[in-house]
Amino acid sequence: MNLITFIFRHLLYLSFFLVTLSGVAQAETKGAFTINGKTVPQTVATVNGTKLTSDLLKREMIAYRLLSNRQGKDIETVDEEKIAQRLLMKAIDDELVYQQGLKQNINIDPAIIDRELNHIKTQFPDKKLFLAALAAQRLTFDVLKQNITKALVKDEFVRTNIAPQVQVNDDKVQSFYQKNKATFMNPETFKVSHIYVAIPGPDDGKAELTEDRAKAKEIIDWVTNEARKKINQASLSLKEGKSFQSVAKEFSEDPKTSEKGGDLGFLMKNQTLPEISRVMVKLMVGETSNIIESSLGFHIIQLTEKKERNSIALDEVKSEILNHLLKLETEKKLKDHLSSLRKNSQIKIFI
Repeated sequence: MNLITFIFRHLLYLSFFLVTLSGVAQAETKGAFTINGKTVPQTVATVNGTKLTSDLLKREMIAYRLLSNRQGKDIETVDEEKIAQRLLMKAIDDELVYQQGLKQNINIDPAIIDRELNHIKTQFPDKKLFLAALAAQRLTFDVLKQNITKALVKDEFVRTNIAPQVQVNDDKVQSFYQKNKATFMNPETFKVSHIYVAIPGPDDGKAELTEDRAKAKEIIDWVTNEARKKINQASLSLKEGKSFQSVAKEFSEDPKTSEKGGDLGFLMKNQTLPEISRVMVKLMVGETSNIIESSLGFHIIQLTEKKERNSIALDEVKSEILNHLLKLETEKKLKDHLSSLRKNSQIKIFI
């Protein structure tokens, strides 16, 4: 999805997906639609004569509540009216841009609409769940299709009318990079080789009968002791002067790395087990650890190389910065354009 498409479409699809499988949304559809205890009229606004209904606003409120809930935020009743006003202004802006698109005879290929619709449907495991999600947000199949059409018209309007006005030169990219240089950093990484010997997991000894659990414990204890003997043998071989690579090939039980001498490649400190990470960050290059015990087994690691935290070159992030600045500039231009549209449109709000 390109930058221009993102500006409008992400809100449409986000609000749709959030109602999936949610009992909250089902509950919201019952009874009269109220905001802060006040019943919402059937028509909440008109935009150049086109009605925006309470159902539209209700769908947006449901989606907003669910998103807030997933983020661990509660919406206070006293805040509902302000939230509804913001959502309504967003709907008015969407309608204004859509109307402008129609005036410019922007038409969307039905095949593109069907493709977008099918993409949404594939996010659900079956048709029944898809239809339940529609019902939860008071959507019919036709209304969803119409919403997709409107979103695509708005995408095209922004692409043809707003995007050409947006310009971000190299100086702006360079300036942004310099001001935010602290965020463009490669993390400290550690190149590590390991020798690994597995032990039974915590659930391996579970059994319904007491005698079975006792037998399982005996087996687990024996396997664990054998694993300890094996890692001790590996440690002894290292102390006798054998290379880490040869010992890893002989003793390590990690099939992905043993034949490579235990090489795990470069790791950040949060990319491995905490027991290993704590030791790894303290090792000097070329140094080998003592035996490390974790929930998965026994380990011996060797630090073979270390890369300090360092700046990412501008060339590596230039396109990322450019896209970010284009997005910000496009949103600013669009906001200015919408302000002009509102001044030259007949808008009535009834809540």
